[in-house]
Amino acid sequence: MVDLGRKLELNRIYSNSGNTFSKSLLLFDLLKKEDFLIFVETEKKALSYKKILSFLGERCFLMQNFCDFVDFFLNGNGKFLLNKDIFYIDFSANFFEKNIFQIKKGDRVDMLSFAKKLNDLGISFAEYEEKLHFNIKGEIFTYFTNSGNVLKISFWGDEVDEILLDNKKIDFYFFGLNKELNSFSYVSEVNKFFVEKVKSTEKLIILDSIDFYNFYDEIIGYLKNFISFANFGNGLENLGVEEIFFNNLDEFKFKLEEKTSKKYIFTKNLNTIKNFLELNNLENISVFKSDLNNLKSFKIGLNYVFTDDIISKIFVKRRVKRSFSENMDLLLQIKPGDYVVHIDHGVGIFSEIVTKEIPDQNGKTVKKEYITIDYKDNDKLFVPIMEVGRVSKYVGSENPKLTNLGTKDWEKKLKKVSEDVEQIASELLEIYAKRNLQKGFAFESKKAEENEFFRSFEYVYTDDQHLAIEDIFTDMEKEIPMDRLLCGDVGFGKTEVAFASIFKCLINDKQAVLISPLVVLAYEHFEKAKERFKDFPFNIEVLTRFEKPAVIKSTLQKLQEGKIDLVIGTHRLLSSDVKFKNLGLLVIDEEHKFGVKDKEKIKALKGNIDILSMSATPIPRSLNMALNGLRQVSMLTTPPVGKQEIQTIISDFNDGLIFDACKREFDRGGQVFFIHNRVETILSLQSYLENILPGKKILVTHGQLKGDTLEKRIIQFKRKEYDLLLSTTVIENGIDFANVNTIFINDSVNFGISQIHQLRGRVGRGSQKGYCYLLFRKDQIKEDASKRLKTIVDYSHLGAGFELAIKDLEIRGGGDILGIRQSGSSSEVGLNLFLEMLEDKIEELKNAGLSESEEIKEKRIKTIVDLSIDAFIDDNLFSSELDKINFYREIENIRTLEELEIVKKDFFSFNENLSESVKNFFDLLYLKIIGFAFKINSFRKVGINYQIDFFEESNLDDLKKFLQLDREVKFQFVDAKKLRSSVKNFENTEKFVEYLLKIFKGENISTKKKIKLKK
Repeated sequence: MVDLGRKLELNRIYSNSGNTFSKSLLLFDLLKKEDFLIFVETEKKALSYKKILSFLGERCFLMQNFCDFVDFFLNGNGKFLLNKDIFYIDFSANFFEKNIFQIKKGDRVDMLSFAKKLNDLGISFAEYEEKLHFNIKGEIFTYFTNSGNVLKISFWGDEVDEILLDNKKIDFYFFGLNKELNSFSYVSEVNKFFVEKVKSTEKLIILDSIDFYNFYDEIIGYLKNFISFANFGNGLENLGVEEIFFNNLDEFKFKLEEKTSKKYIFTKNLNTIKNFLELNNLENISVFKSDLNNLKSFKIGLNYVFTDDIISKIFVKRRVKRSFSENMDLLLQIKPGDYVVHIDHGVGIFSEIVTKEIPDQNGKTVKKEYITIDYKDNDKLFVPIMEVGRVSKYVGSENPKLTNLGTKDWEKKLKKVSEDVEQIASELLEIYAKRNLQKGFAFESKKAEENEFFRSFEYVYTDDQHLAIEDIFTDMEKEIPMDRLLCGDVGFGKTEVAFASIFKCLINDKQAVLISPLVVLAYEHFEKAKERFKDFPFNIEVLTRFEKPAVIKSTLQKLQEGKIDLVIGTHRLLSSDVKFKNLGLLVIDEEHKFGVKDKEKIKALKGNIDILSMSATPIPRSLNMALNGLRQVSMLTTPPVGKQEIQTIISDFNDGLIFDACKREFDRGGQVFFIHNRVETILSLQSYLENILPGKKILVTHGQLKGDTLEKRIIQFKRKEYDLLLSTTVIENGIDFANVNTIFINDSVNFGISQIHQLRGRVGRGSQKGYCYLLFRKDQIKEDASKRLKTIVDYSHLGAGFELAIKDLEIRGGGDILGIRQSGSSSEVGLNLFLEMLEDKIEELKNAGLSESEEIKEKRIKTIVDLSIDAFIDDNLFSSELDKINFYREIENIRTLEELEIVKKDFFSFNENLSESVKNFFDLLYLKIIGFAFKINSFRKVGINYQIDFFEESNLDDLKKFLQLDREVKFQFVDAKKLRSSVKNFENTEKFVEYLLKIFKGENISTKKKIKLKK
């Protein structure tokens, strides 16, 4: 089916094998030839393998019954998947003697005794074919195994004459106890008896990512036929499977046009893709129809496999402006087992998405989808999927208490938090009011010059960069001074966004400053700025303490005279002798890294100029900066074109690996980082490295060096005067070493998750592939430390910094994340809900003086549509359940009908043969948005009526506004907040929705009628 250009060989241990789909394709040729057993970590992963292999044409089964166990290990029969838990089942030799029965050719067997023994094992008689049952017809005994095989035993009198398994002659067969494996008792230690069974089998054993568990080392040396996909260890053969990512259709098309590689596409939308390929004259691409979810795109060598995880995102592009808390929440993927917060019901555990059949008024059933949340005392809450926006991921203490449904606990907590939120909002609004009193400079919009600057960018802007630049320009064109925070993962294009804001400043005849915490970083920005602005008539200079006195004096004079347009430097720019003629913009890189005194100077410098602060530090640690002073936030979460994920390898410390990895990097003209975070032993490690890397120049840096010495050494390394930099974590952030694409992190088990991510981000900054080696020593690696390292490997994908930071945040708790006295409340309700409440309260207080039409735009859509109508999107339209949840959460944040129309148009054009339920789903979404504009709280059915409830803040004019559209007078006034219409007025709920859509869209309405409100 697919030729990936790589054949797996038996008895090899492979690293970087990718996801379940890539492994299945690589294994397929081997698996179809013989029986096998695949060991995986979890049952979920086993199910994923089962679905994929079945799709590829290889039938296999989950080993769920002791009979299956016996079938494979004693009968040598079957193709099974099994999770690691079986290693801990309380089997014993005595147990096997009691619960296994063998029959072999030539045995003399009394048929009644034989049937009784089988009954004792839980294998009973059935007249028709049924798994784990037998029947007897004449002298032929037939048994149907759990994995679908058929065993036939022929008797000659009472003697076993012949045994056939799927019509193949065999000499013996073992019957095992009919008992599910998960009903056995488990032990904390690995069961030695079972390990011996695994070690003695000659069948093909596949071990997938179980090398973190202590039984792995016990069996790997004894297996006769195996393949292991491992994460760390010696002798690993790198398969080089890599995730792939595209931002847009143009990138995807460009890759498909490459002639040197083989391309395969697996998609549920076969016709759409085939039409796209035909329209663009793209040939020699194999396309397969696949309705499987959870497939992940990948590349291996020059071969690419594309699936709907990429295709659905680039063909259906959704781009909606969101608030800070919404943006933050959407970055946090919700998975089964995660703690979540429902705004009305409190903290629970997300379980699954379920479909329920609900009776309607005509006795028919309609399908509705719900998110299931588990609460205290096994209570469950079913949240309509249309209301997924009311659910957010809980971020706070590591193991929060589950809310007790049916009590007032959550209501009391919310009340207390609301009081705290109001106080914080008031304090922040005081700052906001003071800032509004300041009058800054309103930069002019100069489209021609700005477009010329954008065209000169040699790369393609990501959507996030476009949005950030648009927001920054909007801020700069206001008289109120801008104060915006620009956040993004390492290498996601923050500098280009900053340069765009600087350009806008300079073409308005104002001066700009870019200040960084490190001298070497200032020089780096200076070189980049000179290159980026080379086609424009700007004078750019650098100012640090390293400049000669005469140069500093000249620079200071030119700044004061306005002869320098952009100055880049360190805290030297904060000195009292630095004067500007016409300063308009201050760009601060990594503001949180400046000392207390420098921060005070920055505050003094700010005055009424525009401020843009950049941070590669993931968002949670920057919340304090974002909220104090109501700073606006732009987030870059999409990687630039061509950026590759960094390949992460876990290994024990050994000479061969270090030598080979360094040699490969040096051979391609690169340099190497080696992180060792113990100053007292760093010089002895230098001697060790010099011994195994003869002729290579090694430079040492650490935090105990004087500032000037440290920075001079870093500059020397940047100038390529040395091959390897042996350093403590002083190089963790900020500096761009474009020529360094391999990093070793020694004693990696002693580092935090976010810290490793930041260090890993030092490499792979350019077009070269980056490699990160996490080294450990055998005596250090405990199971929990192993899992932490595995987390790092799992989160190697681009943009993972935010998710990793949240993992760290969950461990240490989010109590003081805001840096505000009352912020302990955030752990009570979770950081996301706390931020949402804070934003809402701030908007409420800010809007106190606005007109209603202005105020309504600031609020989230909170209208509820609770109607019995088939309205959901089929599972097969998503690449995974996670993708489905994220889609629902994204569209929950659509606020305008224009945004909805764009999403709907894209969705319908990409997906084929959509059901009526999908159309209904978008219709109800329309009602939510238009209903909110009419101040409608909910559309629902109550008893024998359809009811429309209005928000508390609505008035009679709002009801009248709606009734003016009700041309057929189907609705009656109930009270000042409520309208009703009898269900008899409509054939069914679909017709009710259809009528609402008509009146809201103004169809068939020629004149507005006067309404008298009558009860």
